[in-house]
Amino acid sequence: MAVGNNKLVSVAAVVLTLPLKMSQLPERGTTVLGSSQPPGVGEAAEVMLAAARQGVPVVNMSCLGTGPNSTQARQTLKKANIRTGTVELVGDIGMKIQMIEAGGYYASVLTTGVEVDISSRELEKVPLESGDVVYISAGDLAHSSYRTALATWLPTLPEQVKVVMAATPQISQIDSQYVSEVLPYVDVLTCNEHEARFLPGSVGRLSCGYVAEKLPESAWVVERIGSYGAKLIDAQRETMIPSLKVKVADTLGVGAAHTGVLLAELVKGKERCQALVRANVAGALAAGKTGNDTCPGREEIEQHISEIDIHC
Repeated sequence: MAVGNNKLVSVAAVVLTLPLKMSQLPERGTTVLGSSQPPGVGEAAEVMLAAARQGVPVVNMSCLGTGPNSTQARQTLKKANIRTGTVELVGDIGMKIQMIEAGGYYASVLTTGVEVDISSRELEKVPLESGDVVYISAGDLAHSSYRTALATWLPTLPEQVKVVMAATPQISQIDSQYVSEVLPYVDVLTCNEHEARFLPGSVGRLSCGYVAEKLPESAWVVERIGSYGAKLIDAQRETMIPSLKVKVADTLGVGAAHTGVLLAELVKGKERCQALVRANVAGALAAGKTGNDTCPGREEIEQHISEIDIHC
């Protein structure tokens, strides 16, 4: 369980997801046959659900509205004992249409709604204590309201509160200046090797020098390297943390499962290597399942820890 009353506070957008399965993604001007899957909740919701499944308290600070998308999101989060700390807004959250081709790889179209209408005044309502973890998304920096809220709020956080930022697939479309303004407040940066190419100043790869130059002292980076595992990079060294070998069924939710478990383990006070091992296992197990919300619980992760040959 979490250390004392430590908690995860997610300040990242929640949207409704609509998965569509097809044999291959359509080319421009063409139509392909597909099948729709039941709608779910995505983006930060998947990360929060993964973390809550590890037994830590989670607070959602993404705005929810009065529409049907928000109602489904609110019910899903409540069922997982995730509390929403923002006021209800008139309107609705956006939607993410996911086009999933055979082999489990996908492309998405994202619309936005009230989920990004956060303010620093709302964020200040959440009492934060030493050991708490805050989750933010680089993808949400596309929205001026989100950038303004973070610019006011992040400098006020207690010193021992960890800020974790996920690059997310939207990083390629975010102005690098927006990301650069947030990086000085980020204690842990997580991304995959494709997303790493779009981080400001990365020049195609992340390194110890990058961490030393762009992030605060003692900060570190997680770079997921597909089925091989993930690199743990700080200002002194790079360490490759291996993962499980699984047959990929679906890549939806893999990054969310990895990030959610990493966040949960940090809330519990685990050392970063131990946290990353468990996150790698979670991501691998999620890749072997179909759907968005596929993160395993604590017991299932524990059953596979011994399969990774590393001693932290």
